[in-house]
Amino acid sequence: MEYNKNANGQLANKKSEYPDITHKDSDFSTPAQIKKTFPVLTMEMFTGEMDLPINEQASKLQDLINSCKIDLHEKLSEPPVAMQINTEGGPITLFTKGNFSIITGAAKSRKSFLISLLVAAALAGRIQDLLICKGPGVNILFDTEQAKYKVQQIAKRICSLSEEVNPENLYVYSLRTLEPEKRLEVIGHSIATTPNINMVFIDGIVDLEIDPILQAEQAQRIVMKLMQWSEIYNIHIVCVLHYNKTVATLLGHLGSFAHRKADAIIEVSKSKDDETISIVRAVDCREKEFPPFAFSIAADGLPCILPDYTIEKKTDKDSKQKKPAFSFSQVERGIHEEILNSVFKVDKEQGYTSCWRNIKIAIESITGGSIGDNKAKDFLTCYISDTDIIRKEQPKKKPVYVLSW
Repeated sequence: MEYNKNANGQLANKKSEYPDITHKDSDFSTPAQIKKTFPVLTMEMFTGEMDLPINEQASKLQDLINSCKIDLHEKLSEPPVAMQINTEGGPITLFTKGNFSIITGAAKSRKSFLISLLVAAALAGRIQDLLICKGPGVNILFDTEQAKYKVQQIAKRICSLSEEVNPENLYVYSLRTLEPEKRLEVIGHSIATTPNINMVFIDGIVDLEIDPILQAEQAQRIVMKLMQWSEIYNIHIVCVLHYNKTVATLLGHLGSFAHRKADAIIEVSKSKDDETISIVRAVDCREKEFPPFAFSIAADGLPCILPDYTIEKKTDKDSKQKKPAFSFSQVERGIHEEILNSVFKVDKEQGYTSCWRNIKIAIESITGGSIGDNKAKDFLTCYISDTDIIRKEQPKKKPVYVLSW
């Protein structure tokens, strides 16, 4: 370690050591074509570069601030459409570039088959006159769960659907054998160094960290990466994330953060009347929600959209069985404040279990609604994310949770 003397004659580190919040992919250069499209906002701006002199640090920070400032006189275009879905009233936007979306559902609901349909639509431009993708460019599929043979079979399935034998604009990667942080690094480097990307698909974002379900920091890191990659490279990223086993909500901390930031949440579920048929529904969409559609697996092993299949609307009974009474975003700010004041009225510092249990009790008492344990934990995650609740570390003790005001 080298040292320099500061203005007071004291020794100071020449190079400070700071954690690289963007992992190692921040070191990779952006292709010239992408730099030309986005001359201000770059991935390097998020890394800090704290080894620079103080004046250069301030200059870098000011450049970052300027890149984030909204100019009301600047003429900004609407986000380009990444994919549309055809309806009786005409095409409506399904995905937009500069954003990410989540495909979710219970295990074995055929989420990967839906991904195959979406990738094929991105390659061919259209699938069965339902899914429409007019954007040219390279489409990338990353699979974190399955072995190379299975991933190759998926790639061949996509080629069959798109009627392309060996498409030059399809890159498929199997990341199963890599460590979680290496998967994140590989995806970041591939996106940064592949020119003219149209869409990116990640089947299994839960595998990009060791435990983003229970660890909020890991979950935030994944979601932040998705937001950075999608906006900086002007692409849409479609991700797969499972539902909880006991309730139809996205898994843990990762699910909570992803749900709040995603462009669209799309659910795949098996039909109650026929388990060979899967139903695709919009759960939450920033754009206009699309009507549900169905698909099944044909004799040749390829997913096939069923345009004439009648999908019954979910009844109130079904909704009560599958969904909690309300979500975090549906509760007004004033009600949130009442809940938090009630939680910390007696105990100003609480352990994790006590805190989420008190949140559950307060919600049921104040709103009259009923939620499960997982939903109460999701509320705690959201309160931490909004800095209403602060997690306080303690030496040689478990952390406690306190109210921020």
